Amino acid sequence: MANPSVFIPGRAAPPTPLERYLPPLPTGVAAAWLEANVPKGAWVLDPFGTSPLLAVEAARAGYRVAVAAGNPVAHFLIEFFASAPRAEALRAALAELAAARSGDERLEPAILELYMTKCPKCSAQVPAKAFIWQRDASAPLGKLINCTACGEQGEYPTDDEDQQRAAAYQHGGPHLSRALQRIAPTGDPDRVHAEEALEAYLPRAVYALFTIINRLDAMQLTDEQRRLIFALLLSACDRATSLWAHPSGRQRPKQLSAPVLFREYNVWLELERAVDLWAQTKEPVSLVAWPETPPAGGISLFEGRLREMAPVVEERKFQAALTAFPRPNQAFWTLCALWAGWLWGREAIGPFALVLRRKRYDWAWHTEALHAGLVELSEHLQADTPLFGVVTESEPGFNAAVMTAANLAEFRLEGLALRRENDLLQLTWRKGLGVAPKAAIEPSAAVRRAGRGLLNGRGQPSHFQHVQAAGLAELSKRPNMGGNASGPGELFAETRETFEVGLTFRGSFLRFGASEQTLETGLWWLLDAAEARQPLADRVEMAVVRYLLRRPGHVLNQIDQTLCEVFPGLLTPSRSLILAALQSYGEEQDGRWRISPNDQPRSRRKDLREIRAALGGLGRRLGYEIAKDGAVEWRGANGRTELTFYPLASAVLGELLLSPGTPPAQSLVVLPGRRAGLALTKIERDPRLKQAVDDGWRFIKYRHVRRLAENLSLTHESFAELLDLDPLTMDQLQAPLL
Repeated sequence: MANPSVFIPGRAAPPTPLERYLPPLPTGVAAAWLEANVPKGAWVLDPFGTSPLLAVEAARAGYRVAVAAGNPVAHFLIEFFASAPRAEALRAALAELAAARSGDERLEPAILELYMTKCPKCSAQVPAKAFIWQRDASAPLGKLINCTACGEQGEYPTDDEDQQRAAAYQHGGPHLSRALQRIAPTGDPDRVHAEEALEAYLPRAVYALFTIINRLDAMQLTDEQRRLIFALLLSACDRATSLWAHPSGRQRPKQLSAPVLFREYNVWLELERAVDLWAQTKEPVSLVAWPETPPAGGISLFEGRLREMAPVVEERKFQAALTAFPRPNQAFWTLCALWAGWLWGREAIGPFALVLRRKRYDWAWHTEALHAGLVELSEHLQADTPLFGVVTESEPGFNAAVMTAANLAEFRLEGLALRRENDLLQLTWRKGLGVAPKAAIEPSAAVRRAGRGLLNGRGQPSHFQHVQAAGLAELSKRPNMGGNASGPGELFAETRETFEVGLTFRGSFLRFGASEQTLETGLWWLLDAAEARQPLADRVEMAVVRYLLRRPGHVLNQIDQTLCEVFPGLLTPSRSLILAALQSYGEEQDGRWRISPNDQPRSRRKDLREIRAALGGLGRRLGYEIAKDGAVEWRGANGRTELTFYPLASAVLGELLLSPGTPPAQSLVVLPGRRAGLALTKIERDPRLKQAVDDGWRFIKYRHVRRLAENLSLTHESFAELLDLDPLTMDQLQAPLL
């Protein structure tokens, strides 16, 4: 089995439908883990089915994938992505829908008419891309247009006609009634919850959607045509909500609450836009209904929860389980109930209708929900079967819920890796708890010890997620996380209290930029850092240089994966730090990185000799006595050190800036201009380095030393004025000549 603590970076996933609600899982993670740990053709099980792309990716990698999908929308997404529809088929289905009659006209112009507006430049009537609303307003205040008549595009205020048109659609009427009937008919106890959920839609949006749905119900279509149109309608249903903030930005709404300013998108234009989102270019994946057996490289899909699938699971010998853990999301789950009823009828919602009733989810509740699913999984896996899980949108509450639930379901943690900048936590367990530590210490003391070990190993102040993950991993070695609570929710709360007791100032910790109200803010560090290793950022820099020297010509993903292997687990370096080091030392051509000629070791050794010589010569010209021993000291007539220059070929700053006894106000780091961005990146991330700079440490670039050395008119006064003329900046542009 591959090292279970090595982070798998994957690749950025392409845009997909409903992606702001789905786990943001990089492409290639599932396939890479399976290929390293499970033989091709084996059965693997996804117990939650929250990531459609994970199941399809695992199948394409050559595995038989069984998936339990209790969410009807997730079930549809898995089916649809497996079928890999082409853009031509989607456009043809949309054209069929567009040509359908709505009264005396075609459906397409009938829907576009709902959003018609006047171009502010040429006065032509054009369909607005979207209208901009203020929450609780009675009319839109702005509009986004792209005029096909004159080419004008942008954001403009609405006029009286726009506002009157929007006001013509009121809450109520036959379309709203039909929207409710397909979720919860009159007298249904969920009716009031369905009415609350429909508040996420403006009346015009409901009118547009149900004009289309009503017409679709009456059309004579093939099953495939209807399926393709349903996919496009899912996107339109999503974009028609009032959850899209203006101006637009990446948002992942968790509650059905409209932003202060939001967009009302044109439903028909969103149908057209959705074609490219749903279209696939890869070959289809074989998909059958559970319990049928697909060929190797196929999916057996169950519509329901794992507990309902469980009686048949025993007939399969799963060699692994993998999943993207679901995150509580009232907005998405409630909308899925609406969309399932609207598209496939009330019966399609089934037990999933329970989500309409719950308005708030906390981490204790989620621990119980995850535990229920993992207990079912545990009962039907053989001992030592691996489980690989990814926590996307990782945060302390989510991480603790997952790890507590897995521990209670008798999965033993084999390894974990965290990339905090991407909010991704990857965990590997095996079915069956291990043997608890013989000399088990009190849980808060275990958390304290794990936190100190983590910080000593990283060698730099770190976020709470790192410290917490180390503590959770330590507690996971014990049954019941070392606690006394009987239920999952209670144990989650007890575990949180364990951290509050264990991670204190008395426990040898200090924090930078922290709030007293929560453990999660600021950066954690040690009161006594005598045992701390060299800062992780410096070690990553050195590893990048070694890689470029020994293995030139590799792409960023290859370099990233190797660095994750060199620094596993909670040492996983951020991709942005790796890229900053590559940009500091390397040159990229056609996506492949090589060491810069100027950063070849021989070249840099020559630079260092020249810089030391230049500093010595410049100091003597200014009347100083020169002492060299790695550093270059300028001493005054009284023998006291006035300035000390530390020439470096790197941006390895930790040992230098943090060494005790060095007077910051008299100390200067001398480095190549190409190191400026990397040095600034480290200073911004490490408050100890920032404090050293605030205390007086200065930086001077090679090129500036050379200019100063060439300036024969320098005096003590002019040198002091010119010394800081070329400061550290993120760019590498040439500074003005002296």
